[in-house]
Amino acid sequence: MSSMESLAQLEVLCEKLYNSRDSAERAHAESTLKCFSENSDYISQCQYILDNASTPYALMLASTSLVKQVSDRSLSLQLRLDIRNYVMNYLAARGPKLQNFVTISLIQLACRITKFGWFDDDRFREIFKEATDFLALASQDHYLIGLKILNFLVMEMNQANSAMPLTLHRKIATSFKDQFLLQIFQISLTSLHQLKSEVPDELRRVPISLALRCLSFDFVGSPVDESSEEFGTVQLPASWRPLLQDPSTVQIFFDYYKVNDTSISKELWNLLSDLLLSGEVFLWKTPPGPSFSHI
Repeated sequence: MSSMESLAQLEVLCEKLYNSRDSAERAHAESTLKCFSENSDYISQCQYILDNASTPYALMLASTSLVKQVSDRSLSLQLRLDIRNYVMNYLAARGPKLQNFVTISLIQLACRITKFGWFDDDRFREIFKEATDFLALASQDHYLIGLKILNFLVMEMNQANSAMPLTLHRKIATSFKDQFLLQIFQISLTSLHQLKSEVPDELRRVPISLALRCLSFDFVGSPVDESSEEFGTVQLPASWRPLLQDPSTVQIFFDYYKVNDTSISKELWNLLSDLLLSGEVFLWKTPPGPSFSHI
């Protein structure tokens, strides 16, 4: 592997890169390993590491290096599609057994490739269907990965990137919003309803985060209802109003607000406040019953 004598040696360097308390040791490891993120010739080596490494830190190096490669370099269309397909298949086959920080990095890689290839080939947009395929599997671990893919996809599409012109970012964000965002929000609500029973805290936290990301999306330029005289920090497209005016939509947020930890409850309360202040979205049909005496 280039200047590396073996994968085992690379794994030792990765361990030092992420865990060493010696700054000189970390700097040496970083200098030695930076070729993986700076030289496109090392992309195949990153795949080799993902296929064969036994430590999560080596997997993390490969994944983060590929994120930098697809962000900073003009790779060929076919290579980007190959990386995309490889990562999605990898998550399906090995995702449940990975450390969470490795899984998140690989998901970020898939979402970054998707955004940067959005207008290059429609196959990049298949990530939405693939994420929903994860949700359809019997495995709870795969279900969680599917929700995380959607979560980071919304975040990636809503966040400007220094490697992408702002005008292109806005065009991609608008296209993504028009094609998929409402469907993703509906998936978050369905998941919230399904996961009210006894499930791990993380599994309940992810669909909450997904719903918050959808409702916090930058909707500038959307056809909002201009007849409303009140505007909060959330401005939603008119096409979302039927779903948002459904009492069950509001009720599920209140239900989770009352039973979840402080940080999540605070986020939910801030969002509910913004939505209530945004005009007619909720004010007509707010469900009765939630108590605010504990706030």
